[in-house]
Amino acid sequence: MKKPFYKKWWFILIVVIVVLGAIGNSTEGDDTTKKDDAKDKVETSTETTENKADSTKVDKKEDKKDKEKEEIIGIGTPLEVGDAVFTLNGVSSADQVGPSVLPTKATGKFLILDVTYKNNGNKAVTIDASFFKLKRGEKTYESDNAASMSANQGDDGSIENSFFFQEVNPDMEISGKVVFDLAPEVAEATDLQLQVQTGIWGTETGMINLK
Repeated sequence: MKKPFYKKWWFILIVVIVVLGAIGNSTEGDDTTKKDDAKDKVETSTETTENKADSTKVDKKEDKKDKEKEEIIGIGTPLEVGDAVFTLNGVSSADQVGPSVLPTKATGKFLILDVTYKNNGNKAVTIDASFFKLKRGEKTYESDNAASMSANQGDDGSIENSFFFQEVNPDMEISGKVVFDLAPEVAEATDLQLQVQTGIWGTETGMINLK
């Protein structure tokens, strides 16, 4: 009597080979899936780290911008720059400045800034009108030394504070006028800012809004 084909040794061997092959493919698939999952986790982790780094950079830039905005103050508020304190007391405009007998006339329009400077350092500082500049966007406007001296001069010819190479001792403060000769439309602009500095070379600066 012949054995059924499914009981023959060669059929059993084929079945075993097929089963082992199926198990191997299943295991290989699992390993590939695990590798893919691990790769996805690494990539996700890397992307998360990069996103956090980018977010931190953006936050730092925004913090810096906010800080710069906060540092720009207005009229009547003291601004500390290094060992100096600057206060813009008021702003006015005129066609001429100085004594009524011999005034100095503007080429355009005079913008007159009433400012106070205090020396909080340990040494005397020689201050000059060049410590003050006007900024409008990328443009810079220099003060007029002659007009500034004239604006601080009384009708009797006396000059109290001229901001012309004037020495200021520690803990002392002086107030006076700094004058800029500007085009009329610039003198009336609402986006002008006063830049102040601690020395002739301007190693430390600060900004004050004029309006």
